[in-house]
Amino acid sequence: MSGDKRTWRVAFTRRAEEDILGIFSFIADRDGPDIAETTLGTFIEARDSLRELPDRGRIPPELKRINVLSYREIQVSRYRVVYQVNKTSNEVYIHVVADGRRNFTELLKERLLTASPRGSNAP
Repeated sequence: MSGDKRTWRVAFTRRAEEDILGIFSFIADRDGPDIAETTLGTFIEARDSLRELPDRGRIPPELKRINVLSYREIQVSRYRVVYQVNKTSNEVYIHVVADGRRNFTELLKERLLTASPRGSNAP
């Protein structure tokens, strides 16, 4: 795969977009709109970075423990961005954007393990 120069389509699911909107609103209220815009920019940069290197993230440890290996994550500031790579269609779906201090075991169980493949997590 060293010579692989494919560009991947990367999209936030509806739930991940809601995550980002909530984070944006929280930061804007607490720290001001400029800081919120900067944070939003870091999420966009992270999304864009996955177009070239979608496999760069690690498998979330909470999922690895139960042998669910189809998701990866990258760290963006204090937030964890959990996504899934579809190598057949060259697509990456970002499913979760959440503060890394949250209880991720419960969050991932709720979002990824009980959701239908194209249900509420669909883009």
